This record gives sequence, structure tokens and C-alpha cells, in this order.
Amino acid sequence: MVSATWFYVVVNVTAAVSIGLGVLFPAIGQARAAAAAAKATSRQPDESDVVSRTLYIGLAMIESQALYVLIVALILLFANPLEGRVSEAASQGGDAMWFLIFACVGAAVAINLGTMLASIGQGKVVESAVESIAEQPEARDDVSRSLYISLALLESLALYALIVSLILLYANPLLETALGAG
Repeated sequence: MVSATWFYVVVNVTAAVSIGLGVLFPAIGQARAAAAAAKATSRQPDESDVVSRTLYIGLAMIESQALYVLIVALILLFANPLEGRVSEAASQGGDAMWFLIFACVGAAVAINLGTMLASIGQGKVVESAVESIAEQPEARDDVSRSLYISLALLESLALYALIVSLILLYANPLLETALGAG
């Protein structure tokens, strides 16, 4: 029989590991974009305003990936809706507690995996955009338009992961079955 203490231990560790990993890939994406912007500005100083604007928009979009992970980690720690079901799961014994634990871990895994590659992708897109602006300044409007659409599409992938994470925590369709099966 798994005690309620395990729920709290695993949730704490999951939140800590989640935020640790969740900021890693956005940081890599941001670093790549910023490095490319610095090189682009040195190659085309006259385009520094456009390069900077492009960089800042890209950095903000990449930062949102870490914010999604932070939201899930904070929910796990401070507003975990599954915590209210811990005593019920503990009294049932069996696999009910494991279900609650793995729903929390699953929410963290979903948001981390969903934001990791989106962060790297957004960083790569921003990197390519600022390099392109430095290479052909007259194409900056077309490059910027393509960049903004690409950033939005990549952002939607991370939002899908956030939605699934929130469903696992707040509207898990298997929760009643799992707790009833005890």
C-alpha cells in the first residue's frame, strides 16, 4: 500500500525537476537567438533596430515556453486539484494512489516535452530570421512576416501540451474509474 506521503514527495520532486528542465531548453533557444542577433548587428549595424525588434519578439515567445512549465509546477505545488483526492485514494489502497501520483508526473512530463522542442525551434527560427535580415536587409518585412507566423505555429504546439497537462490535473477522464477501481 502506498501512503499519502509518497504523493507529496513525488509531487515536490516532480515540480522541482520540471522547472529545472523546463527552463533549460528555452534558455538554449534564447541564447542561440541572442548570439545570432549580436552577429547580425555587427554585420549590418544599420539594421540594428530591426534585428533588435526581431530578437525581442522572439525572446518573449521563447520565454513563454518556460512560463507554461512554471504554471504547471506552481499548480502541482500550490493548487493541485488531485491533492483533495489523496485521502480517498489512500483509504482505497491498491493502485488508486499510484494513479494520482502518475497523473501529476504525466502533467509535468507533457508540458516539459511539449515545450522543449518548441523552444529550440523558436530559437532556431529567430536565429535564421536575424541572420537573413543581416544578409538581405531589403527582405526584412517578408522575413519578419514569416517569423511571426512560424513563432505562432510553434507556440501552438506548446499550448497543446499545456492543455493536456491541465486536463490530466483538472479534468482527467480516467480519475473516477481509477479511484473507483481501488
